[in-house]
Amino acid sequence: MRPNLLRFLGVALLVTLASCTSGAKKSDSVLKAEDAFNRRDYVTAFNLYLEEAEKGDPEAQFRVGYMYSNGKGTQKDQAQAVEWLVKAGNGGHAMAQHNLGTIYQYGRGAQKNSSEAARWYAKAADQKVTESQINLAILYYKGDGVAQDKQSSAKYFRMAADSGNNRAQTSLALMYMKGDGVSQDLAEAHKLFKSAANSGNPFAQKYLADMYAQGMGVTQSRAEALHWYNQAGLSYLQLGQKKKAEEIAQIILKIDPNSREAGALMDKIGN
Repeated sequence: MRPNLLRFLGVALLVTLASCTSGAKKSDSVLKAEDAFNRRDYVTAFNLYLEEAEKGDPEAQFRVGYMYSNGKGTQKDQAQAVEWLVKAGNGGHAMAQHNLGTIYQYGRGAQKNSSEAARWYAKAADQKVTESQINLAILYYKGDGVAQDKQSSAKYFRMAADSGNNRAQTSLALMYMKGDGVSQDLAEAHKLFKSAANSGNPFAQKYLADMYAQGMGVTQSRAEALHWYNQAGLSYLQLGQKKKAEEIAQIILKIDPNSREAGALMDKIGN
């Protein structure tokens, strides 16, 4: 099957405001607000955060934006959420910048604007926010909100891949496999697929198996191909994707009609 990067990237990860925190030093008032939030005293937390936010504290501004977005301690107000996140983002808060990127990319709380999404992702990507690097790479690959530039796409995938992100490693490996935006380099594709496969990414495991089955950039190896196809099938099962796991089992049976691994995989699919 011809590798399809856009199909692989079809399910984008939308990071929620609640999942992101800043590594910057926090003021005493922000720490008190954080304690109140953890105790679910949201009104107290909001008031403490707001007090510091109005003084220009980017972490507090970020938190106020989150609380407005989710209606915690205050009435839900997406316009206010975006306003405070912009203040935090302009103050250099990396996760505020990332979340503004997702807000504008998906039109959640503001009008969808891919150019604005790319602008905010770029700020966060420069501060080593991995998901921003990936999302910006996707925008460059598709030419969404920015001029299509697959070299820039590869650049940002590389940043995320070097931090160990297996989705970025798999995406970049596909580009090297195809010579898409980069010079074709099957050895580099194999290296990236192997890294992502070892961390449990089923896409990478499947493509790595394909390389061994076809002798693409590596010595052809039936045993290695069967091993990685089986790993891909098991990974798909862990993700609850039984149809994908069944497809992998059928590939294994074509290579080895008597494969015990395929039989065991089909048994697990049936359970």
